[in-house]
Amino acid sequence: MGDKKVKGTKKTFDGAKENKVIKTVHVKPIKFLTENQQLLHDSIINKEITITSGEAGVGKTYIALSTALQLLGNKYQKIILVKSVTTLPSEEIGFLKGSLEEKMQPFMMSYVGNLTKLCGERVTEELFKSKVIEILPLAYIRGLSIDNSIVIVDELQNIDPHTFKTVITRIGMNSKYIFMGDAEQVDRKDKSTSCLAKVMNIFEDSDLVGTIQFNDNDCVRNPIIKEILTKLKEHEI
Repeated sequence: MGDKKVKGTKKTFDGAKENKVIKTVHVKPIKFLTENQQLLHDSIINKEITITSGEAGVGKTYIALSTALQLLGNKYQKIILVKSVTTLPSEEIGFLKGSLEEKMQPFMMSYVGNLTKLCGERVTEELFKSKVIEILPLAYIRGLSIDNSIVIVDELQNIDPHTFKTVITRIGMNSKYIFMGDAEQVDRKDKSTSCLAKVMNIFEDSDLVGTIQFNDNDCVRNPIIKEILTKLKEHEI
């Protein structure tokens, strides 16, 4: 499999080989709390590429993971979680100690928490152990061709347009891409270089790419979060 070596320009990341662990995945039925959560789910099901923007607490990650888990099997044999690691220079993590999984673990805790809620701690552990689910830093998927997989790219607001183009052209046969971001949490020094708002506008009326824009009313966490975010916006914080 191509997941053993990711360096080079013509590697193929192929999830075609069926993994018996997939048969043990029983996802809890999704209870949609907002219309946009339903729209996100439907877009992921029906389109090869989905881009969604929304603040923390609207359920982007939960819906994306839940839908991806439901699609596992037959056509899709792998879920690849990609994170833009903006806290490290030039997305480079090679100098950190430990395996790739150990290096990425601090950045992926929100995924692990949601996966545990969806299918339990034991199954979540097996999904990672068997590499049905893998975590990769953004820099590692450049130059790959990704087949038979569902790829979830988080923190899109911290990716520039050139990198977005590089990543989206990695899509191979029988694969889906889900891009998620929060326009209110741009960590780039020059916020104008963020691609999130740009690509949402570009693909707004596309028949091939789904775009889902969450709003303040979609927050499904503690109601105090919604109030805090509203107050912060009023003061342009």
